Amino acid sequence: DAYHVGWTHGAALQALGAKKDRIGNAHMFSEGPGYQATTRFGHGLGSAFDPAAGLLGEVGKEMMEWQAQRRDLIEQRIGKLKARLYRYHMNGTIFPNNS
Repeated sequence: DAYHVGWTHGAALQALGAKKDRIGNAHMFSEGPGYQATTRFGHGLGSAFDPAAGLLGEVGKEMMEWQAQRRDLIEQRIGKLKARLYRYHMNGTIFPNNS
């Protein structure tokens, strides 16, 4: 449930240098390499590849560069498909029990 990030994790995003419009959900990004699906009952599932660059400002860029330097080695060790999970984020909600 991507909508909770700006509220629940706002202080952490601010400390990590996130773009100001991500804090408090002033702007919800709809474009990008991933998806978010939510039912009318509050259940949902979302995933994103390379999400840090869009959320964490300069810290995110540094993290993405660090991971990019290791991408070839990771692909050699575990294969290209599994290596996509190296820079991957997934969230899921079964409302209200596992939210």
